[in-house]
Amino acid sequence: MRLILFFFLFSVNSIAQELREHVLGFTTSNTFTYCDVNDSSFIDKVKDLNPKVLRFPGGAVGNFYHFGGKGYGFDFEEIDNYHSGKFPKRSRGLENYRRKKNQDHDYIEDFIVLAKATNAKAILVANMFVNNDDILKMIQKLHENNIDVIGVELGTELSNRSYYKKGYTIDDYLFSAKIISSKVKLKYPEVKTAIVAAPLGKRIGHRHNVWNSKLAAENFYDAIVIHSYAKVIKGDDEYGQMISEDYEGESQMAFSLYKDRALKYLEDEYPIEVQEYVNIFDKPIWVTEWNLQMSKTTANTLFQSLFVLQYLLDVLSSPELAAIELSTYHNLGGRDFSGSIFRNEKDKIHIHSTYYPFLMLAKIFKHDVARIEKVKNKDLFEYQCFDIGNNQILNYKIDWKSKVIVCDYLTEKGSVATIKYDSPNLFDKADVKGELQIEFIKD
Repeated sequence: MRLILFFFLFSVNSIAQELREHVLGFTTSNTFTYCDVNDSSFIDKVKDLNPKVLRFPGGAVGNFYHFGGKGYGFDFEEIDNYHSGKFPKRSRGLENYRRKKNQDHDYIEDFIVLAKATNAKAILVANMFVNNDDILKMIQKLHENNIDVIGVELGTELSNRSYYKKGYTIDDYLFSAKIISSKVKLKYPEVKTAIVAAPLGKRIGHRHNVWNSKLAAENFYDAIVIHSYAKVIKGDDEYGQMISEDYEGESQMAFSLYKDRALKYLEDEYPIEVQEYVNIFDKPIWVTEWNLQMSKTTANTLFQSLFVLQYLLDVLSSPELAAIELSTYHNLGGRDFSGSIFRNEKDKIHIHSTYYPFLMLAKIFKHDVARIEKVKNKDLFEYQCFDIGNNQILNYKIDWKSKVIVCDYLTEKGSVATIKYDSPNLFDKADVKGELQIEFIKD
């Protein structure tokens, strides 16, 4: 039985290739500090998201993780020597919380529990500041637990100013990246390695351009890592986080501006950026962190829900984004409002507005979708999903004007079911269950 659906055929984009399941992934930065993998309710909710890839340790914590230590095994002298920003303070906060909760185990043990429960593959971040075999021990540990490690990030965001101010350069990075990549490939030739690409858009001669040029001249790696944080709010930002925000009117007016910027980013700016990276490196791309620029203004809103759903559907359907072979959303769980799907507040897990869009996205890889076609009419976007026999088995509708997300899908009995997620305003925030207005409809 085919879904009976009607579309305004204003424009259509399609990509006829095998869907890249590794784009449905999540980074786990701070997740195991604040979320309990022994909580069956938490585990069940993550399983419902059907993650294909989980990233560990993730974020800045990955740059300073030490295998076999307590929690992340931080060496604070190492952190102080290499990072000039806020992470030295944040890492001590994470360590204090770990001690308070008597978490004396290595967080890789929690990661193993989560990866096995969800049947997810792993992407690992290597500490580039030490010359040891930690990354090999991490891979071996996961293999012993029947977890497939598909890749290693050779550090994360190491071109950032926080490291540069401490004297860390592209030459330092190249030296350690070659050593660690060689170690990984020698013992685990099937595991891919990816280097850290620097942000684009800098003036000629800027150190970021030098960073990318020197890396592009090398060929010891399999992919490049970039991060995507769409900035829709005017103001100062740093490393994916809004530091200050300009007032642009009351919520209704401001969020109308944010919507226009979000759609410009998704439809124009981001595809151009991805193609620029392809032109420089000619390598597959791993987007190991992506989200809106972190802000409490847009956090946990319907606006963020629409953005998250459209971002990933565009990655799966747009030829301009076909170079992205892996992505991990930032972030799965933590104590922040802006990014994490699950937030710990006073030892209770609150669910954010991004949960239900990812619940809808999970159906793509549960229904054996082979092809997705994108249909656009002004602020209405529809994504028609077909199986290998060209039968339409899923449909997503993102209507920014009506402020609604709709997912139509075939049930096991062949009937059509619908998940509808909406709210009167883009700025409306979800409750502790992640709900705004949610409907589950069956024929």
